[in-house]
Amino acid sequence: MFDVTALSDREFLALVGKRPGMYTGRTSFELAVAFLHGYESHARRGGRSVLDGFDAWIEAQGTPRGATGWWGQARRIAFPDEERLRDLTREEEEHAVATLFRLLDGFLAAKEEDERG
Repeated sequence: MFDVTALSDREFLALVGKRPGMYTGRTSFELAVAFLHGYESHARRGGRSVLDGFDAWIEAQGTPRGATGWWGQARRIAFPDEERLRDLTREEEEHAVATLFRLLDGFLAAKEEDERG
């Protein structure tokens, strides 16, 4: 067993992205978003932020910001032809969650690069 407290946010969230159901009970876009909101809330209680700027970063990648923020943007990237919310199949849930964590990893990589200078 290894010490997860020694991992960076990017490293830890990559683990979550590989097996989201282990952290949320099942692989679901909605549950992954809820997990990330909770993770961010915990970070803010400690005086920092993990997701601050995520929606702007996604917008800079070419997906316009919407009223729903980063989670709506990620869903639009996963399903660009969908204009309405609907129940997702298991395969669609997996695709949406994988898209979300791929975007998150890109954002956190860019954030790490900026912090290094």
